[in-house]
Amino acid sequence: MDVVRAADRLERARSTVAGLRPFSREANGLTEDEAWAIAAEVDRRLVERGRHRTGYKLGWTSAAMREALGIDKPNFGSLWDDMATDGSLSLSALRHPKAEPEFAFRADRRLSGPAVDAVDVQRAGRWAVALEVVDPRWESYDFTWLDNTADGSSAAAYRVGDLVEVDGPPEDLVLTMTFDGEHRSGRGSAAMGSPADAVAYLVRELAQRGAGLEVGMIVLTGGITAPVDLRPGLRIDVSSPQLGSCSVLCH
Repeated sequence: MDVVRAADRLERARSTVAGLRPFSREANGLTEDEAWAIAAEVDRRLVERGRHRTGYKLGWTSAAMREALGIDKPNFGSLWDDMATDGSLSLSALRHPKAEPEFAFRADRRLSGPAVDAVDVQRAGRWAVALEVVDPRWESYDFTWLDNTADGSSAAAYRVGDLVEVDGPPEDLVLTMTFDGEHRSGRGSAAMGSPADAVAYLVRELAQRGAGLEVGMIVLTGGITAPVDLRPGLRIDVSSPQLGSCSVLCH
């Protein structure tokens, strides 16, 4: 697959709020190397245009979700300065957005290298609850891990609550997402066994690409419950007894 042309098409789809046929369905298909290269090309262009990377989001960190969808490993994509929301989210530029409640990590010191583990992560930063908004550029949600990876893991927007130092195991953190009178709850252990393990996985993956997790960067460690479809007027709250809360109001 032509990486440059594929990146062109993804950027055009985002700017026009149009849906693309998944690249994996094209005649020559899509390889894993091509998927990562397409995502990297889109990221390179954003940096060239002056955008600031604020961190990364992990996808498919839930073993239950991977098993249900026939996916065998996580992936990740970049977060950018214009994706952060103060709690008011316009849906006008989004095609078919969903929100997921997550645990977020902020690096208070740089993390890098192929041997970083959960203990290193726990010593290096603070935690918060978060809401991540995903909005795939594909025409429907019938896409593969490869398509999702090329698409930057469908990153679209995010809200992070107050950051808190956590003394206990991050896998014991709990959160509840509330919307329309419905409550969905989950534990940190849903994210690769522990959100700290999820962050460590990301750092090791970045090391293979000659990068690290810089001071101040945020990591969204993956959906803890099933996502919710977004619509104007919907308010979503995420709360945790250990970490506090945050909310998003859609319009």
